[in-house]
Amino acid sequence: MFELEPPKDDGLSIEQVGPWSAHKHHFLRRYIDAFTTSMKSKSWSGLHYIDLFAGAGIERLRGNGLDWGSPLIAAQAPHRFSRLHLCELDKTKFQALSTRIGGFDQPGEPQLLNGDANQAIDPIMNQIPERSLTLAFLDPYGLHLHFSTLQKLAQRRTDLVIFFPDHLDALRNWENVYQGKPDSNLDRVLGTDVWYDRMMAEPQDNWAATLTQVYAEQIRTLGYSQFEYERIARPQGQPLYRLIFCSADKAGAHLWQRVASKKPGGQYTFGFEQ
Repeated sequence: MFELEPPKDDGLSIEQVGPWSAHKHHFLRRYIDAFTTSMKSKSWSGLHYIDLFAGAGIERLRGNGLDWGSPLIAAQAPHRFSRLHLCELDKTKFQALSTRIGGFDQPGEPQLLNGDANQAIDPIMNQIPERSLTLAFLDPYGLHLHFSTLQKLAQRRTDLVIFFPDHLDALRNWENVYQGKPDSNLDRVLGTDVWYDRMMAEPQDNWAATLTQVYAEQIRTLGYSQFEYERIARPQGQPLYRLIFCSADKAGAHLWQRVASKKPGGQYTFGFEQ
């Protein structure tokens, strides 16, 4: 699996993030390497990478220096994607990303969009040929990835890596922000309003798992049959997110299982947390 030297401060926008960001990028980097290596010789019309919440491309890990953001991890894969499709809402981050991405040669000119991910998905999908294979990394800052966007991604052969904020946003805000409000953010993310009744039928310590189950059931309706999960937590162990891998093909799930067996600390596991 490819290793990257840490980035240097180039004077452009750098967002400060928690140390758990390196945890999710560990799995993303390993999967990108396996995905582009194993699929490069197949009969696809191209391999595409979508990052709808791309950020500035470099992050400052709280207390642990600089690290590459997801779009620049993808840009440095030893076997390049045919094309990168990157969206970022914040103008300052977008400008930094646009400058930085130019430092890495790509087979096709990256598609860069400054705007809302749920609106940018249409011009992105218009640029992806039907016989392509696509990897989408979906890392919203909260409940900002609408289910309707997943529906559009599913119109192409697309593996999904979703950062689902079950603890960080959904459980923290469900009662005061989302409950009893038709078409709430949580409704739009899950694509259904059944989450409340399902949560109330379970003990409180099962609510996060219930939300994830509802989400996975909804994604299954889009043709995805393979799911793998990684818990992302604070260094002290408090859960924050679930990293959810979704594929329509068992080969994708087997690939994820292989790369995810090595955890960020270097230890190997043979079972997978659900």
